[in-house]
Amino acid sequence: MDNIKPESLTDFLAWKAPYIKYLIGNGILIPQGKIILFGPYKSWKSMTAIDLAFKLSSGKPWLGFPTTLSSVLIIQIEIPKAAYQERVIKYTLGNHLNPASNLHFITTNYLKLDKGWGQQLLESWITTTQANVVIVDPMFKVVSGRLTDEYDVRQFTDRLDEVIGKHKVSMVIIHHEGKDLIVEGERYDRGADAAFGSAVLGWWCDSSIELRAKSEGSNIVTMSFPLLRLATDEIKPIEVEINRTNLVFTRREIYGQTIPQDI
Repeated sequence: MDNIKPESLTDFLAWKAPYIKYLIGNGILIPQGKIILFGPYKSWKSMTAIDLAFKLSSGKPWLGFPTTLSSVLIIQIEIPKAAYQERVIKYTLGNHLNPASNLHFITTNYLKLDKGWGQQLLESWITTTQANVVIVDPMFKVVSGRLTDEYDVRQFTDRLDEVIGKHKVSMVIIHHEGKDLIVEGERYDRGADAAFGSAVLGWWCDSSIELRAKSEGSNIVTMSFPLLRLATDEIKPIEVEINRTNLVFTRREIYGQTIPQDI
C-alpha cells in the first residue's frame, strides 16, 4: 500500500495496461481472478470442479472455452479421501488425462480459511505447489462464521484477497445455492444472488457460474453465467451432459443447437 500514490489525469491516461492472457477464455477467469461456482444439491458441482481442474492443468478447452495451461491446487473438504480418489481415477481413465506435475490435491475434513491458521496453511500449500489456480470445495466447510452475515463473509473474502495479492493466484470457490424463491408458483431466477449467503459474495467475485440439473438425479446440467464482470460479450446458458460411466463432460447444446465435443 505504501507504493500507491495519486496520479494526475495525464499520467493515468498514459498508463499502459499489461497484456492479460485469460486462464479461461471469454472473460471467465483472469490471473488473480475470482469465480463462485454454485448450484443446488446434486448438480454435479464437485465433478465440475474436477473437470475444470484437469482441463486447466492440461491446457485443454473447458466445455468449449479455451484455457491457459496452469498449475492447479484443488482443496476438497467434504468428500472422504477414498471416495474422492475413486472419482479422480475414473475421470483420469475416462478422459485420458494425467497432468501429473500440474495438478495437486489436498483432502482434509477441517479447514477454516477465515482464520489466520487456515490462511497460513493455504499459503504454504500454494508455495509448495506453485499453484496458479486454487479451487476450494465447498465454501461452507471453510468459513467458521455465518454465511448470511456480511461481516463474517468479509473475513473470508478479505483473507482470500490477501492471499491472491501475495501469491498472484486465482480462486475458484464451489458453493451451494440458497432455497428457491417461488413467485406465484414459478421459480424466480435470482441470478448470482441465488448463491447462499451474504451479497458480499456477488460483490467480491468476477464471475459466477450456476449449475442446475435438468431434473432430480439427471446427468444433464444447465450451466449459466449470471455474473461476468470482465467479459465483453454475454455468454448464453449451455447444456452439459456427464457420462456416468467414464465422467466425460460434453457440451451438448446452445439453445437447441448441438455442437462438437471438446477436443
